[in-house]
Amino acid sequence: MPERIVVSFRGTAALSQPDSTDAVAPWPGRRGAPRASAPPSRQKGAARAAGSAARGEESYLARALALKKRAEALGATLCAWSAQTFSFEFTPDDVEEAVLLAALAAEDASVHPDARFAVGIAQGEMTYVGEAGRFTALSWGQPLLVAVMLARVALPGDVLLDPALPAVSSGELMTLGAHRGVDGARRVRGLRLDAQQPLRRQVAESVARLCKPPLIGRDAELAELAVPPGSLAIVRAEPGAGGTRLLLDLERLLAPSRSLFVAPIGASREPFGALRRALARAALRAEKSRARAPALPDRLKPALARLLAGEGVEPRIAAEVLAVWLAPSDVRVGLLAVDDASEVDAASLDAIALALSPGGGPRAVARLGRSDPLPAPLTALTPAATVTLGPLSAQGAQDLVRRLLDGCIDEAGARRWAARAPAFPLAVRELLCEALESGALRWIGRSVGPRRRSAGRGRPPRTMTGAELAAPPALRSIEGRLRLLAIGQRTVLTALATLGGDASDAAIDALCGGTGAPKVAAVQAALLGAGWVFRPEPGWLRLSSRTLRDALLAGVPPGERAAWHLAAARVVEDHASVLGLADAAWHAAKAGDRRSAADLAGRAGRAAGDALLEGSAAELLAFADEQETASDHRDGALDSSSSQPPTHRTPIEVVGDAPEPQRSAPAPAPVGERSRPGAPAAQPDDEPKDFPDATSPDIGLPCGDATEDLLAKTTESPVLSMNDIAVRLAELAKQALVQGDLRTLERLVGELRRTGEHLDLAERMTGLISLGRGAKEEALRRFRIAAEADASPSQRARALLAYGVALAAAGRTEGALLEALSALARAREAEDPHGEQACAQFLAQLAAATGHEEAARAWAQVARLAGAGPPS
Repeated sequence: MPERIVVSFRGTAALSQPDSTDAVAPWPGRRGAPRASAPPSRQKGAARAAGSAARGEESYLARALALKKRAEALGATLCAWSAQTFSFEFTPDDVEEAVLLAALAAEDASVHPDARFAVGIAQGEMTYVGEAGRFTALSWGQPLLVAVMLARVALPGDVLLDPALPAVSSGELMTLGAHRGVDGARRVRGLRLDAQQPLRRQVAESVARLCKPPLIGRDAELAELAVPPGSLAIVRAEPGAGGTRLLLDLERLLAPSRSLFVAPIGASREPFGALRRALARAALRAEKSRARAPALPDRLKPALARLLAGEGVEPRIAAEVLAVWLAPSDVRVGLLAVDDASEVDAASLDAIALALSPGGGPRAVARLGRSDPLPAPLTALTPAATVTLGPLSAQGAQDLVRRLLDGCIDEAGARRWAARAPAFPLAVRELLCEALESGALRWIGRSVGPRRRSAGRGRPPRTMTGAELAAPPALRSIEGRLRLLAIGQRTVLTALATLGGDASDAAIDALCGGTGAPKVAAVQAALLGAGWVFRPEPGWLRLSSRTLRDALLAGVPPGERAAWHLAAARVVEDHASVLGLADAAWHAAKAGDRRSAADLAGRAGRAAGDALLEGSAAELLAFADEQETASDHRDGALDSSSSQPPTHRTPIEVVGDAPEPQRSAPAPAPVGERSRPGAPAAQPDDEPKDFPDATSPDIGLPCGDATEDLLAKTTESPVLSMNDIAVRLAELAKQALVQGDLRTLERLVGELRRTGEHLDLAERMTGLISLGRGAKEEALRRFRIAAEADASPSQRARALLAYGVALAAAGRTEGALLEALSALARAREAEDPHGEQACAQFLAQLAAATGHEEAARAWAQVARLAGAGPPS
């Protein structure tokens, strides 16, 4: 018994007969006299009534037939009919088509309101009875009975819904209250469908009609911010009080020579991140408006290029770029607006402070929270003015409601809805958005009013106490709106919030990859229309407010936050510049991946040092040390928690399906390491092998305290020379590598570096450590440096092969193939059969891992021939 949606229509055309009271009584005293005929006027009235009834029948029949054709075009079938009702059935997936058919019939403007169809809709299991034509499948079931009863009690032009209809329970359909009636002896209750806006998505679309009003009630604050050139003004405003809007309007009021709007970007850890994005957007605006960007001196053009590329420059040079960019023109001076200054990176604020020259530089305005301290780089400046934005007045809040709704609400309605929210601009706007999306407010044409008479009346929902008083005023309305948002759209917004609330479409799509969320292009129209986001530049999205960002991040379940940050670290690493790796390090630390955090912060810190950003470099390197120390403590705690530490760890896997090295049969050695018959034995001063020799017994590597003792005895031996110590350390390092003991390997490589011997081997080992810890980019960088170093052909062959192995482990098979072929050429140039054999073995493994079996067999044959040595 399939489930169906049943839509029943009841015709309301009057089928009355001509008036039958047209005869008169006989005259007194004239018994048996024939009845007198009705007067001519009464006869004409009866004829008109009979004609009207006939036309009513004809109109009803024509409308019913037209409705049947429309229903069939929408995929419905006629399932039942009677003298006054007829019913159609739809599949459960066609709820929109069913509602559309009912709404069109109920709102038919060509029919008098009293003659329109009354409609009932229900859903449930139906039993097929038989066919009565191509588009007629007679059916019977409980939903048919319910739909017919609803149609019978509905008023003309009304559509009544069964309260148990799934689309009603899910909130997909909009209703206008309930209607009750009696059908026979049964009481019937239905919900009245909003025939003008039946679907929630239609209601949500009305949010896009909200206007952007002018700034209300802030004229005095704007006047105070017109500070002298070269000075700083402070705007103190809570989130949602209109501080960002005040900065934008100040730019229009002052008409500066040029302006720069600086705001936090990403996680605000990238040195010069905020300044870089501000300059890039200012240049883009200048290009779009066909206004010429400022002409920089030749000595500053490379500095601007480095800033825009995310490579950084010395703060003093960045300040010079700012001063020239915002240089006065005629009598106008430049304006530098800093939004959310407490979140802007310190390097950007340093450059801003240096650029403010008393009496001649640009004027600057910074927005802070009401209790936020002045950021350290700005403390050397004495604010010329400080303004505080409080709530709007009651009249100001009412004016804001009317302007947001384009004047489509009356004074009483504006007063009612202004009293429902704290008098802060963002809170008022978000309240109206929530009311429109939830259906409390109804916007039809040029009229906005409550969907139900009780909507918006009474006291605010409840008095806030405790922590709620400290929450942003708009937070509750934003949370209410987020609950109505589709899952895919909310996931996209969460990804944007995780990236700081201002990110490129490509980065958002990359972060959403694997979550099942749609691409930005698929949901941008809905998100932009509902005011969740806006585009600060092509290809970028920015959340509409910091309060929205905080609400989205707070809504992520605690168990999922680490996964979001870990994915964000990888996305930022792929899309950011070298200084932007500081943001990736912050995300990695939030995810608990302290090793990656230390690696990323160290790379960003070294780049900051190269750019003479000494403060940022020191901060990043200290952060890297902190993460490294925390990681070591955690690893140590894990080791000490086991009374019997494992003696054999999982080895590092470097090639797709290559067999794991076992203690009894170590992995094939890279270049120059596998012995062959007739080859001379290695001397103590030879290059130590990267892996143990395949023909030598595996002595194993002691663990725990035994490792510490052996390391101490090796490095402090009075009889071993420095070269002997280096050889022994190299052997121990190779055994640790085979066993996958990264911590021990890391210590051994450190000791090996201390001896100053075999540094190229130490470099390759360090790359393998980074690879084993998941820091692929750092590992590849180290292997590439080793491969590009000047060395003998034999050493180059080893380095190139190691680079190829690392590329294969990172999934870059094409690069691995090229490097391995180069290594093979170098080995043959050096007449090193051992190296040639190792290269061929790796090429065979690589070919097998990529499904090229024939090539794998050919390379395996090459390896066997190389290992056999020259013919005797």
